[in-house]
Amino acid sequence: MSIAMKIKTCGRDPGCDLVLEHPTISRVHARIELAENGLVSLEDNRSRNGMFLNRNDSWIRARKITLSIGDRVRLGEIEVPLEQLTAVFGRRSTARLEARRFPLRQGSTGTNPFVSMRDHEPVLQKPRRNPATGKIEEN
Repeated sequence: MSIAMKIKTCGRDPGCDLVLEHPTISRVHARIELAENGLVSLEDNRSRNGMFLNRNDSWIRARKITLSIGDRVRLGEIEVPLEQLTAVFGRRSTARLEARRFPLRQGSTGTNPFVSMRDHEPVLQKPRRNPATGKIEEN
């Protein structure tokens, strides 16, 4: 696969692979890259209105991201569906989204299955088991 087939552009310019008509979109707003392993990443092209990622119900400004299942992406004020970003490589491409992973937190005992850590990444707690029966207990 050539480099031209692995890197696509999105923006307001008619020459972009994914054209987005909106005043908050730059002419060439971002680059969409297809890695050797098939994962798709999105990189902001120093656009005026930026690129934002919503992962775990929080919007953050990002420069470059590898797209994961369940992510939401906004370029300027436009939310772009992940299917639209991966479709620029064509139906026969190996383009895919990264699986979502939540690290398990060791030794947690709480009722909320998601707990925020210092870096604000939620983690899934291990279930509490009854040592006598081995069954999962609810708190």
